[in-house]
Amino acid sequence: MFEMTIAKEPRNKINKAFSSSKQLFRSILQAIPDLVSVVDRDFRVVFSNLRGEHEGLHPKVLRKKSKPYCYDLYSPGSEKHCDSCHAQEVFDTGKVVVTESYHPNAGHVEIHSFPIFDEAGTVEMVGEYHRNINARRQAEEALREKNQVLEEIINASPLAIIALDEKINLTLWNPAAENMFGWQKDEVLGRPYPIVSEDCQDELMENIRSLNEGVSRRTMETHRMHKDGTLIDVSLSTAPMLNRDGVTIGYMAIMADIRERKQAQEALRESEANYRTIFDAANDATFVFDPENGDMLDVNRKMCEMYGYTREEVLRLNVENLSAGEPPYTYQDVMKMIWKTKYNKSHMFDWLAKDRVGRLFWVEVNMKGAIIRGEYRVLAVVRDITERKAAEEGNRKMQERLRQMDKMAAIGTLASGIAHEINNPNNFILSNAQFISDIWPDLNRILTKYAEEHGEFYLGRLSFSEANEFIPKLLDGLVEGSHRINGIVTGLKDFARQEKSLLDQKVHINRVVEASLTMLQNQIRKHTDRFQCILAENLPPVTGSFQQLEQVIVNLIMNALQSLPGRDSGVFISTSYVKSIDQIIIKVVDEGNGMPTEVQQAIFDPFFTTRLDSGGTGLGLSICFSIVKEHGGIIECESEPDRGSTFLVRLPVTQGIKKGGRKS
Repeated sequence: MFEMTIAKEPRNKINKAFSSSKQLFRSILQAIPDLVSVVDRDFRVVFSNLRGEHEGLHPKVLRKKSKPYCYDLYSPGSEKHCDSCHAQEVFDTGKVVVTESYHPNAGHVEIHSFPIFDEAGTVEMVGEYHRNINARRQAEEALREKNQVLEEIINASPLAIIALDEKINLTLWNPAAENMFGWQKDEVLGRPYPIVSEDCQDELMENIRSLNEGVSRRTMETHRMHKDGTLIDVSLSTAPMLNRDGVTIGYMAIMADIRERKQAQEALRESEANYRTIFDAANDATFVFDPENGDMLDVNRKMCEMYGYTREEVLRLNVENLSAGEPPYTYQDVMKMIWKTKYNKSHMFDWLAKDRVGRLFWVEVNMKGAIIRGEYRVLAVVRDITERKAAEEGNRKMQERLRQMDKMAAIGTLASGIAHEINNPNNFILSNAQFISDIWPDLNRILTKYAEEHGEFYLGRLSFSEANEFIPKLLDGLVEGSHRINGIVTGLKDFARQEKSLLDQKVHINRVVEASLTMLQNQIRKHTDRFQCILAENLPPVTGSFQQLEQVIVNLIMNALQSLPGRDSGVFISTSYVKSIDQIIIKVVDEGNGMPTEVQQAIFDPFFTTRLDSGGTGLGLSICFSIVKEHGGIIECESEPDRGSTFLVRLPVTQGIKKGGRKS
């Protein structure tokens, strides 16, 4: 703003001063980059610092005129000043007036009008400077458009967006905030933050303190208050609003209504709790597998009890750690079973499992695909069937015993008849062979004398010299063969005997063993350097036949000795009493060659032998089986190739004679 006073001085001084002031005034005005003009009360332009950059405001044709009217310059063709003339307003008020105008050629112009006073304080002229504000207007328009877009985004946002000033008064409240909290914009703008309940006041102040200390953004789950007092669960994100200098001038907050999510989470927790309760209440062990790699994703409490692990320990293991580990019970075999469940197919199978201490046990697995928590999983329900398997095995062995007993009974009946049929002709052969053996020496002397007198002669196709050497051996073979047949017949009779009336003695098993060892001393020394006998003391007696039980023990020890590969292998016999089942146990263990399963299944069959080339008849163990059975006991065999054999004879103590059998 300029003020100019015209002083009354002597004319010469005035002219000189005025000329100097005018020159200074022109220099100052010419240096101003904006267009500056001076208008008198007739609205004529008495001065202007016209430049090329202002050609749009002052057409050249008008600039050539002396003191043109301002409206000719700024509003060509109007022929009078504007109705809302800013210069007129300055003349009327004597105050500075700032206005904006649009010029057809120059665009948007900002006009600052100020009074120029005379010495009496009267507005003599009006000074104006015109500033082109096109760039500012464009920037303002761009900013306005951006603000409009931002406002539309804020208004369209489904999230509640609010802004607070430094005094925690609201400066922004979008429609989503209105819908969420019930307050309308005109109810809250410029007023204190209304949605923070008393219990969250400390939380609000702590949040503001953190933002003031430089935290760029904070996110939390909390609650805010509806107009009706209802608390609303929200997810809250806050950030500071900074000016150009980085000073906090307010706070921005964005809130999402998470009540439905909270309800869903609570429902999920309840569902999870129900699932876990049902899952852990099951009487069968349950696994949840990942079908891609077989990882165990979850197990129930029964599984942990069955296998001896905690849930956390199990989930760190591989499924093979819970299996026997040998085909067909390996990780690869489990994966084959898991892959079978595709297309929602279920299947059931038996599996040999392993617990924490390495104990193997049988389980029944029912495996099926299922959708659990939106993902395809494999569910395995596992039941311990160890007792069932033991019962099945016991039943199978019992069936084997029954079949063996039936077979033995049939063979016994057959053997008894065969023994009688064979015994008579064998006695005839034996007696004749013995008779010929008795008279052969006399015949030999007569035939020898005849050969000396008449020379060599033939008996059948043999010369006498050959017959003289061969016939004694032939007779010995006949006698020996007849005795062997007689032994077999005697064995068959023993196998088929029904003399139960003789099994009434009180027999002390230790005495039976001692008597057997006395007979076998030479055989023991012949076969092994390692023989051990451990006899339990004070064993109760059993009812039966001392001689027959002695025959059983002798047979078992002889078999054990004959199975040894060398003298450094041993045989061990022991006796014991098991009070819980009231049985005497005779145990014969050898370190021999052992037997495969197929041999074990046949060793009690009559005439089955693995030593046929060394004179075995195959009747020893079958007779032992028959004797033990008649004593109400059981004979059992356990053996593996190259790991020796163990025979157990179980005899009842006080039960008397019962029907027994064998276990192999």
